[in-house]
Amino acid sequence: MTDATHYVPAPEARIQSVARAKALLDAMAGGGWVSLRDLAIRTGLVKTTAFNLINALVETGLAEHHAATGSYRLGLQHIVYGRAVERRLDIVSIARPHLAALCAETRETINLALPCPVDALIAESLEGSHNLRVSSYSGTRASYHSTACGRALLAHQPEHFRRFIYQAVPLRKLTPNTVTDPEQLEAVLERCRAEGWTREFEENEPGSACIAAPILGPGGDVVASVSIAGPAARFDEPAVARLSRLLVANLAGISHALHGHG
Repeated sequence: MTDATHYVPAPEARIQSVARAKALLDAMAGGGWVSLRDLAIRTGLVKTTAFNLINALVETGLAEHHAATGSYRLGLQHIVYGRAVERRLDIVSIARPHLAALCAETRETINLALPCPVDALIAESLEGSHNLRVSSYSGTRASYHSTACGRALLAHQPEHFRRFIYQAVPLRKLTPNTVTDPEQLEAVLERCRAEGWTREFEENEPGSACIAAPILGPGGDVVASVSIAGPAARFDEPAVARLSRLLVANLAGISHALHGHG
């Protein structure tokens, strides 16, 4: 018989709960008070489910309850999170001149990625100047397992976070080359930590390749990664060796500027 005190929800159940809670937060994003009935309608949730989840959000400070009207709105805890994100986004402005210099020197597309709960966000992207080049990906998401910028971020996350990603997020085989086995991916990440950079060759999309390295903050935690992306035909071993040296040297300048800013 299973001991209920040791029950751990399946990854799908955890993701579903988080998705439902996010839907409730989105429904209150206008800032005003919203009734439970309207929350259920806007999210498509059963009223009982909406009630249980919204009150859990109230208990954690993520929502507020108006007892007289029975309505809900976003809690002040979001101000704390918002300010933390604003501080993190400072890195985009700090890194931009370094990214521009790297783009000019390599003529390849340069991306800056930020870590998110289940994937990475390409916060800045400068398109290369070659006639044949990889397009800019600014504003898009990048998988942790199949992209170089995602791997550079994941390599420096705690082991429990990496294991969560392997269990909760589908490691899709996007091309025949994509590494989807967690243990094989762990070996790739270990090499990234040892060498200071990582790569993928036609693992995220056919015909493209990428190398990336992490940017570590003043406390030693990974705050971003930068990648150099281009057609796979230009990323032979000598090119990768040259580009990786340029990348690591460039990121040292970003880290120095970031530490001074902090």
